Amino acid sequence: MKSKLIWLYLPLTIAVNALATESSTVVPNEPPAVLPNELSKIGKFTIYDEQAHELLDANAELEVLASGFEWTEGPVWDTDNQRLLFVDIPNNNIHSYSPSSGLDVFLHPSNRANGLLIDHKRQLVMMQTGARAVSKLVSGLDSDKHTITQVVSHFQDKRLNSPNDVAQHKNGTLFFTDPPYGLAKQLNDPAKELDFQGVYRLSTDGELSLIDKELTFPNGIAISPDNKTLYVAVSDEASPAWYQYSLDEQGNVTDKSLLFKPAFKGIAHGVPDGLKVHSSGVVFATGPQGVWLFAADKRLLAHIAMPGFTANLAFNQDESAIYLTAHNELRRLKLNSL
Repeated sequence: MKSKLIWLYLPLTIAVNALATESSTVVPNEPPAVLPNELSKIGKFTIYDEQAHELLDANAELEVLASGFEWTEGPVWDTDNQRLLFVDIPNNNIHSYSPSSGLDVFLHPSNRANGLLIDHKRQLVMMQTGARAVSKLVSGLDSDKHTITQVVSHFQDKRLNSPNDVAQHKNGTLFFTDPPYGLAKQLNDPAKELDFQGVYRLSTDGELSLIDKELTFPNGIAISPDNKTLYVAVSDEASPAWYQYSLDEQGNVTDKSLLFKPAFKGIAHGVPDGLKVHSSGVVFATGPQGVWLFAADKRLLAHIAMPGFTANLAFNQDESAIYLTAHNELRRLKLNSL
């Protein structure tokens, strides 16, 4: 670890080991999942279900596109400009990467932005851990002069912990997670005002409601293409898991269930972190030792082994590749196009 700021964003550090508890994210009678039998193993790919072959290219090589960052996160594809936006949290930057023109700085300072989303109005939504707020870049993605406004920073008159990741329902409702990772002492930080870590729903009229406060370290969040399922990763090293929530047509949560709970914990590289949902409904989730693929019916499809800690990922426009933020690197892996 090179700096205090890096420490704030390493869920596998001693701090999390000390703070995480086995009971914090596990509903009673939810045993860890038993991995199904492997169908095949080709290089970095472990295949558990034939459906994985539809998306994964066994010959694809993991590319390192850029390096030298402190801690990369929050990737989102900017379709209008055919580029990826992602953050380097400790260095307070939002970067852009274009396959045609390479790397550039999009926004500095970013107020230690983490998760990013381009919403239905083509505005950049930022989880600003420095401000402990959900904010928007209202000046537009093409403007040289950036105007930022805070959307929400408090729940029931108490400051949020450090908003982490965000997803949007088709009706404009935002869902976001609020773990303590941006606070120096995390769960025990004296500046922490809430006594829980929440998963929130923010309606288009600005009403903020709490949909889950039982997760110790809620992290990555994503919505299925049909807008019927919300997924949340729990980056609790002592009890890693992925959960899913059923949504009605208005984007209200009607049910919660376990998607997958790894049978192992405390491994060298990774916990459930960022995730995105492919147009096919397959969930791509960063986690222990790489990326995990789950079908909409909860079947484990495949595991892609990755070196080091992979924090998050995003698809490009035609889903021919995933971009991966992995500690001090930006990576890319080609996929099969459906």
